[in-house]
Amino acid sequence: MFKRFMRSSAVQKTLGFILASYMVLVKYTTRWTIERADMSAPVIGNGKGVIALTWHSRFLMLNSAWKKTWQLPHVLISLSRDGALVSHTTHFLGLKTIRGSARKAGSQKGKGGSAALREMAGALNRGACVVITPDGPRGPRQRLGEGPLRLSKMTGAPILPCTFAVKNRIQFKSWDRFVLPLPFGRGVIIWGTPLYVPSDASDRDIQKYKDQIENEMNIFLSDADRRLGHDPIAPDMTRDARS
Repeated sequence: MFKRFMRSSAVQKTLGFILASYMVLVKYTTRWTIERADMSAPVIGNGKGVIALTWHSRFLMLNSAWKKTWQLPHVLISLSRDGALVSHTTHFLGLKTIRGSARKAGSQKGKGGSAALREMAGALNRGACVVITPDGPRGPRQRLGEGPLRLSKMTGAPILPCTFAVKNRIQFKSWDRFVLPLPFGRGVIIWGTPLYVPSDASDRDIQKYKDQIENEMNIFLSDADRRLGHDPIAPDMTRDARS
């Protein structure tokens, strides 16, 4: 009964509005330190498409790093019922959504992946930003699949990682160690190194780029957490990252 109530459209729209308002509160009451902005400057706000990545656990800080005047973000969100809440939240933040996710290895059940891929490619070709949490919606934690790299190879858009950490927070014991940022504290935003995947990149090249991005994101995340007084969260090494 409770789950059915929580998943009703009216309840999820209300919760989405509350969550979006909370994200705006965190954005404007946190004293953010932005690092490596010189790395992101060449690929944002230039009218061309960009693929932005951040780990699922830091989703509630995404809007703190981005200005919609750069490129309008299109956020990739799963087709799950829980994804509907995120979709409503994204709507109230004034962003666009793309619904779909990769199918699980060995599964024949589609999850809108092909349609989502077409939508993402179209958005990038129009000069938008596509936002992906590459370890969502169910993990493995802080492991990067090949999807964003294949998208970059197909469209020529650069991949731009971004990591977040805050001093005041609540951390959950979920699969991703989800972080609820609290307002009126300090925070760090670290831009990663932009990476273009050549159109002729081989599978070996894709693997090399994947490891490069994943390692950098986890190094930056651990460093930011430590500096703000938190133990770093290790990536989930029990399962292979999804392709």
